[in-house]
Amino acid sequence: MLQLGILLLVSSLFLLESALGARSALFGGLAYWIPNSLFTLRYFRHRGARRMGAVFAAMMAGEMFKLSATVVLLAGTLMLIQPIDGPALFTGFGTMILSHMLTPLVFSRVANR
Repeated sequence: MLQLGILLLVSSLFLLESALGARSALFGGLAYWIPNSLFTLRYFRHRGARRMGAVFAAMMAGEMFKLSATVVLLAGTLMLIQPIDGPALFTGFGTMILSHMLTPLVFSRVANR
């Protein structure tokens, strides 16, 4: 949910410039957030499995799905949504990647205080 809040903040900042930029940033971020969220739901379904193989297989299948869905969503956005602001789209996408990498770091520092 934190990532979605960050995405909405970034889209709101683009809204100060134009509605097209805000929409593009939102679509770019959602192209990352949606597959990542579905992967998380699928992976944690097997979290309590006793067989490590089942957990690993679910994780690999989920990762392949996440990667494929991200490519399809980004390509679909670029092909089907016109007009689109490319830099805003990739800024939203990149922001989601960075927030995904930095969120655990932020939470670990808060927990260690």
